[in-house]
Amino acid sequence: MNETFKKQPSSTRPSSLRQPTYVWQLPIRLFHWINATAIVILFITGMYIGNPILVAPGEAVGNFVMGNMRYWHGITAYIFTANLLFRLYWFIVGNEFAKMRFWRKEFWQDAVATLKYYLFMTHEHTTHVGHNSMAQLMYLIFIWFASMVMILTGFAMRATATPEGVLGVFSWVIPAMGSENLVRMFHHLFAWGYAAFLLGHLYMVFRQDILDDDGTVSSMINGYKYELEVNIKPDDLENTSESKKR
Repeated sequence: MNETFKKQPSSTRPSSLRQPTYVWQLPIRLFHWINATAIVILFITGMYIGNPILVAPGEAVGNFVMGNMRYWHGITAYIFTANLLFRLYWFIVGNEFAKMRFWRKEFWQDAVATLKYYLFMTHEHTTHVGHNSMAQLMYLIFIWFASMVMILTGFAMRATATPEGVLGVFSWVIPAMGSENLVRMFHHLFAWGYAAFLLGHLYMVFRQDILDDDGTVSSMINGYKYELEVNIKPDDLENTSESKKR
């Protein structure tokens, strides 16, 4: 277990006591930004498909707004799915920071402690070179579980138009859930769940960066976080060396 974070004396800049540690490999950073972009596009186009607020003048053949929205929604859905499959692969071959071990008891203990810290119920928390357990738990729920629901329900609705194509493998989803309206409702509900996740994610990331001064925000661009030497374990340095080789 890492040492507990404590505030540095006001006369000392925390960043001067920290050393750069290569944490996020390039594939992880690419996944993050492709995933974020895809979610934004899917949300905007999906909201329009569900509630088409624009009325294009003239003939539909020259103002095919809904068709364009559905087209880009579909293309982005394929990119979103392929990106998740790539991330699943990198979970296996990536460094220690690319993995989640939510089945361990320590994971849940740290998640509870971190939640208390985020809610200002405590002034100290356990520092992590990579993601803390609460961040990993949010990714597990929204990036993995919610994404699977969105993929299944989204492609199931698409399969109703082309049941004989590749998407036909998702044709079982609607009968399993009862009706297409119910599938559509879950798809829409989970889409708003992503909006809630985004707000929580931004809060946790910027709060972490400001209070711990560890470069959390910039790390998803350059891969480096800045940690106190006492919080960096030998395994972390080994992972850093292996990361640079990839």
